[in-house]
Amino acid sequence: MQNLNNLPATPQTDTNQLQSPAAPAKPADIAYVESVEALAYLSGVKIATVIGYNPGSTKGGGTYIHQPGTGGLRVGEWLFQPGQTVTPHHFGAIDGSWDEDSYDALDAFFKFCGTRESRDYAVYAGGAFGTRNTLLVEGLSGIYSFDLSIKALAPMDDVMVARNCDKSRWTGKIVFACSAHPWLPRRTGVNGLRIEGGREAHFCDIEAYRGSGWAVYYAAGNNNMSSIGRITASDMGASTRDDTQSHKVTAVGYVNRELNTLWQNTTIQLSENSVIPSEAHQLQRSFWISAAKEPYKILSVNRENNTITVYPMIPDAEQTLDAQHLVFGGGICNYAGGHTAKGRIGHVSTMRSGIGLWITGQSTCNVDGHTGQSNAIDIVMGSNPQNVFGGGFIGSIYSEWSRIADLIFTSQTSSQYSYGSIFGSCTNLDFSKWFSLNYKRTNTLPRRGGKQYFPITFMNGGHLWSPVGDEVSLQDRTTYTASTRSALPHLGRPLRNNTEIFLSHDKASEVFKGRQPVTFYLYGTRGRNGSYHQEIPIRCGKDYTINGKEGPIMFPNMNAPVTIYAVLEDGTNWRVTYTEHQVL
Repeated sequence: MQNLNNLPATPQTDTNQLQSPAAPAKPADIAYVESVEALAYLSGVKIATVIGYNPGSTKGGGTYIHQPGTGGLRVGEWLFQPGQTVTPHHFGAIDGSWDEDSYDALDAFFKFCGTRESRDYAVYAGGAFGTRNTLLVEGLSGIYSFDLSIKALAPMDDVMVARNCDKSRWTGKIVFACSAHPWLPRRTGVNGLRIEGGREAHFCDIEAYRGSGWAVYYAAGNNNMSSIGRITASDMGASTRDDTQSHKVTAVGYVNRELNTLWQNTTIQLSENSVIPSEAHQLQRSFWISAAKEPYKILSVNRENNTITVYPMIPDAEQTLDAQHLVFGGGICNYAGGHTAKGRIGHVSTMRSGIGLWITGQSTCNVDGHTGQSNAIDIVMGSNPQNVFGGGFIGSIYSEWSRIADLIFTSQTSSQYSYGSIFGSCTNLDFSKWFSLNYKRTNTLPRRGGKQYFPITFMNGGHLWSPVGDEVSLQDRTTYTASTRSALPHLGRPLRNNTEIFLSHDKASEVFKGRQPVTFYLYGTRGRNGSYHQEIPIRCGKDYTINGKEGPIMFPNMNAPVTIYAVLEDGTNWRVTYTEHQVL
């Protein structure tokens, strides 16, 4: 039943001496109703105050104006007066219960947020709600406040998808309860938030738990210069903790693509009862763990043949016919989109999850910090081995009880974009749990494969320190590039008949550091005394000479290790000398 109060439209003349007697007061009727349903029964009034959206509720109410037309938040011919706060309750979201489905109301709320008219209101996404369908948040471009908890009430790939939200700003926090049960085999929801395009957007803090995938992951779209707040994840993805937190598959056969390059791989044939997780689990951003607890990056999966292909090639000793772990999901995966133009991620805190933090790309985002506790893998940097990782900044790192790795560096290719990374304050850096995924051979022992490539610097003993001791690996290569860019010595172990040394000058770095001399230690593993076994060409760039002659020059095979010195003289001539070491 409506309550009508007749209020004067203007103050009485005896209290306002400026009131003109020629403008008599006009009464304005204001109706007070218990729910929006009652608005349809009002007549003869222009303003109505709604106590709550549903009868008996005090949420979702406010002042409505009778104004037929389109645009704005409306209930029939009644317009929700601009300037007020709009919440999911104004669209019928069930008050105070996240065990009931509020998908329709939440969907309508977020569709309204993507309209131009939403900027006439303060938007506050607050409350705890349940949903049986994925929520699509599309086209947001304004400022929005969140204090939102969403529970997935049915199996779904993503609880929320943010699409084309360029330049929007989300403040506050969203919590995703992806599943009701903490055990991985019984989890029904996969990922929390999927981001598909948010150029210059700022997303709020995200917390997710009990999902079999990622709390947050970037899937596609232009995410240049985007940022996101603090990420908190617990019981997300598959770790190797125990049967309640892990996912195992059984190998029944292996096929090697045996190459001494970054294009080698091994295809693993899985048993009939081995289950490959769905595409929503992003298995191209995951690892197969061998019996020796060595991580191998999954390159592709074939669900028809029930096979997975991994890099690097698996040595014979690790090709066991038994059940092994898959590690996938976790905190945040900045793998596709979002990794360009130096975006930003807040502090990432992960517990009992698969992978804590995965960043990649030529223009990698920066991260405030990462705290990992009881994860399978704490941090992954890079994508596939043949791809370039530009490097980034992680403000702080704390690793505690990671079961497989504290850090995995996957990209093994450098370019003009590969400037390296810096870690800020660090605690518990266990170098025995650092892996660099270079190629292997059939007889490679665990932790002995290829070079250890970590272009990372951090404080150690009060000094900036890097685990990279040499730009050229101790492992054999076709071409060793010895550059004036670095004063560090270069090391080489020639094994091939076509091994050569290439002298390179970095003109850009010369402006800052001058011309750095090149020192090259040449070792070998064939022949007597570990010497290399044939002549090695020393080459230089176009328009350069070596000892006054056009390159290459042939360096003879010696019976002992040697040190080669190269200095670029004024002009374009390399002065090359060497010292032969005597064997004791």
